[in-house]
Amino acid sequence: MPGLKAFFSGFLCFFLFHYSWLAFSNKTLAQTATLPIAPQLDAPVKVTEITAEHHLILDDGTIVKLAGLLLPTQQDCTRLKVVCPLVEQLTHYLEKTLTNQQAFIAKSPRYFDRYDRLLAQVKSKEGNWIQKEILEQGFARTITTTANQTDLTPMLHIENQARYARQGIWQLEAFQVLQTDRLDSKTNRFQIIEGIVQTTANIRGTIYLNFGQDWRTDFTIKLEKNNQTAFTNKGADLLETVGRKIRIRGWLFWENGPMISLYTPKQLEYLSVE
Repeated sequence: MPGLKAFFSGFLCFFLFHYSWLAFSNKTLAQTATLPIAPQLDAPVKVTEITAEHHLILDDGTIVKLAGLLLPTQQDCTRLKVVCPLVEQLTHYLEKTLTNQQAFIAKSPRYFDRYDRLLAQVKSKEGNWIQKEILEQGFARTITTTANQTDLTPMLHIENQARYARQGIWQLEAFQVLQTDRLDSKTNRFQIIEGIVQTTANIRGTIYLNFGQDWRTDFTIKLEKNNQTAFTNKGADLLETVGRKIRIRGWLFWENGPMISLYTPKQLEYLSVE
């Protein structure tokens, strides 16, 4: 009997240890999975200047645009005085962190915009991911373009955290996420909008997601045929999004009501309906 008791006692200890270890491991893995992962940046460059638009000029003359970011500039400051202090803080941060210092970008692949500016994720000489620090301080919004092939999921995660904490621009009304019923005076600028899809349609190859009962006046997302190859099933899955809550970012214009055109799936975030 003593031997049997020792056996069961040992088995119980093993079971409790094994279960606790699994629970700890699963918790750790779950926490790790939610952390933003910085891109691999290992090509050294020398930054010589920060422009008024917050681009980086390298010692070989290359102009680097910070990929995935829409940054407030002096032009925004002229239009919206409350953003001026943030523009100054951003300029100070970039000059202090990067001017006349070594930085790192990805060796390849490299992407250029139509103005021949290199779109790059950047790391400081200390190893800090610049885009992450800018988003954490609320100095920028994440922007998606067809020229930017970077996985923006980590950046969207950081942006959402900064918005929740009301950092930087997220304290200002002009930068808030908009609801689909208050857009008439918000066109002709970049916006982030969220709402629930009411109806969808495919009209002569163009896919429409409507967020109101009258497509002639309500907010609509449009995916034209020549942009559909980047989407699963060429965008056909979007026709099944009725009732889904979607957040979209892009240029808001007027065409039978306020509208945003889709160019890449990265513009869309699917949210839970509360």
